[in-house]
Amino acid sequence: MSKTARRTWLLACLVASPVLSTSVHAQDATDSGLRLEEVIVTSQRRTTDVQTTAAAVTALSTEDLKLRSAYSVEDLNTLSPSVLVSSFQGEAQIYIRGIGYSSIVGGSDSSTAFHSDGVYISRPAGALPAFMDVARVEILRGPQGTLYGRNATGGSVNVISKGPGHQLEYEGELTVGNYDRFRLFGAIGGPVTDRIGIRLAVQREKRGGYTTLVRPINDPANIGLVRDDAEDKDEWMARLTVEAALTDALKFTLKGDYYAADDSAVTWTYFDDGTKTDPVYQALVPPSIRAKPYSRTYRSDIQAFNKPRVLGVSGKLEWQLPNVTLTSLSAYRETRPYNRDDLDASAVFGVDQLRAEDQNQVSQELQLTSSGPGRWQWILGAYFFNEHNFIRNEYFLPFTDAIFGVPEDPTCCLLLLNGRTSTRAYAVFGESTLSFADRLQLVLGGRYSSEKRGGANLVVYRNAPANIFDNVTEFPEATFSAFTPKAGLNFTLSEDAFLYASASRGFKSGGFNPGSYQNTPFDPEKIWAYELGAKLTLFDRRLRANTAAFYYDYTDLQVQDTENNNVVIRNAAAARVEGIEVESSWLPTRAVRIDTNATWLHATFTDGALLDPKYPALGVQSLSGKSLPRAPKFKAGIGAQYEASLGNRGSLTFRADYTWQDDIFFSAFNTPVLHEGSYGWAKARVLYSSPSESWTIAAYIDNATDVTVATNKIFDGDIIGSAVLGNLAPPRTYGLEFTVRQ
Repeated sequence: MSKTARRTWLLACLVASPVLSTSVHAQDATDSGLRLEEVIVTSQRRTTDVQTTAAAVTALSTEDLKLRSAYSVEDLNTLSPSVLVSSFQGEAQIYIRGIGYSSIVGGSDSSTAFHSDGVYISRPAGALPAFMDVARVEILRGPQGTLYGRNATGGSVNVISKGPGHQLEYEGELTVGNYDRFRLFGAIGGPVTDRIGIRLAVQREKRGGYTTLVRPINDPANIGLVRDDAEDKDEWMARLTVEAALTDALKFTLKGDYYAADDSAVTWTYFDDGTKTDPVYQALVPPSIRAKPYSRTYRSDIQAFNKPRVLGVSGKLEWQLPNVTLTSLSAYRETRPYNRDDLDASAVFGVDQLRAEDQNQVSQELQLTSSGPGRWQWILGAYFFNEHNFIRNEYFLPFTDAIFGVPEDPTCCLLLLNGRTSTRAYAVFGESTLSFADRLQLVLGGRYSSEKRGGANLVVYRNAPANIFDNVTEFPEATFSAFTPKAGLNFTLSEDAFLYASASRGFKSGGFNPGSYQNTPFDPEKIWAYELGAKLTLFDRRLRANTAAFYYDYTDLQVQDTENNNVVIRNAAAARVEGIEVESSWLPTRAVRIDTNATWLHATFTDGALLDPKYPALGVQSLSGKSLPRAPKFKAGIGAQYEASLGNRGSLTFRADYTWQDDIFFSAFNTPVLHEGSYGWAKARVLYSSPSESWTIAAYIDNATDVTVATNKIFDGDIIGSAVLGNLAPPRTYGLEFTVRQ
């Protein structure tokens, strides 16, 4: 079947599902009272039903995530339309509708926001460990410039963890699988007094590596070899939550979390020879001794490591006043990724990389929200954010003395692409909804943001001749400000049909590029977004079908490239993003559920011309008409679930999911070697629940067809040959999971 035929078949199946449900509904009149559960979200900073929320939102509960075997933020890649998620060098790269984060070195900001229990997580490395003891995940698609503010031009992923609950409860999970996977999770929570509740959750996970590094070692007799696991996992995390009802109207929630790992989870995959820019390096590390493209086994001269640490504490105060609620959210976080890896993918001592950040952030948000009845509902808020980060991107380049024509020096040469950044951000925001009659609502909102940014480049080429490559320079402080308004109309056609239209502006601050030779700031990104949406609940609430059509006018996109051995961030003129999303859930019978999602996305540059630093002979290239990176034209998924009752012996649940994604580019220049073809991803799960549901046992398989696909690709530096490196999606995994709960 051709690619076009596959696209047509998938989209036809998805569009046809609401039509098919009509006939099934007529045939199955015996299932009276059968309906989809109401989905409650807090994505608009107040509690609403997802079917009357004027935004494109995917909400996934604990049960949804378990049945889809979603254990990490990367697993969201197959669960929501227009969303691509991957892990790169220990960081979460999240793209929504073609907008996201594609850092090559540490220290950059994402265009898609990530929040954990309402706290903005500034560093992409801090998103990966947040996915534990999750009550709900909400994925907001589209700019969130009013209520979420900084760096939410693509949207926001909100993770909400579980609280203590109103009675004593405990959970325990044991997962075992291939690659020697072992995961142990435990949580206990409940009230300790009439006014105080506590929940403690702890998780420990170990797994062998997806990649094998064959490393030479010296022994007295001869040269031996040792095989190291890479892309393995050895981590633990914990979260403590304390809720206190100080008075009947005043509630305080304290959360603390900690994550640490000691493994070799961060590694490179070799894809292509690239442009072979350095003959000295090519002689030392010729392509013939590198790994095979897309291979997970290769020789290496170092023992890689990954030792990140992430911690945070937050305090939330909610005070219920007459007709209004005052909320204060204070938070402190540290994110410290720390890893080392072999960059040449060979046994030769060619080049290795050390990457680290030492980041801390403080944030404070105040919200005043209307809570009484009435036709006018509103929210006012103020936000403060302060961040400091020291970034290390260090490369040992022992061959460069030959390039400079100086005597061989075993200490030559260490390239320190280090830097530091500081950010101080302020914002005030408000949004109101005014109801006319019972069906029409007018939404008006806006946010004023101001960010002051500074820092320094601390680039030193240690032991290189004459220090001619050093760049130790303080950044001149720069301030970036923007007003991001929003206007919308909501129309309740009936209790089962909700329509909305909105126009909003998004803003991602400009900033500096630490650890580079770029000492001047790049400009902010700006976006105007227009969206039409329909949310339908049909056939006695057995079918939920949500559709969104959107159009973005994007200016000054921040594009990151490797120029010589320098990562540069440039503003790439303008782009247009337009698309349609469909998301549905359907209960044809009590035993069967079908979930579908589909996206058509047309995301292209409309203006701008840049020099491709890897192909300078081509001159300045027009970007007009080229696809935005990581913006597949089509993406579609379907999941089928069947629950079989075993009477007084419990129940069996079967679920299978399949997602198909179109081909993508990883470069604004749509470079052929920075490309990945279309692919399908299949997973399945079978779950047995005891009659009381106090214990379950499940078998799962992920990437069932064992597809080999790149989740990112980049060019490395000219001095090391400009080869194409990146990461692969996980291979086929399977296992068993045993759960007990009370």
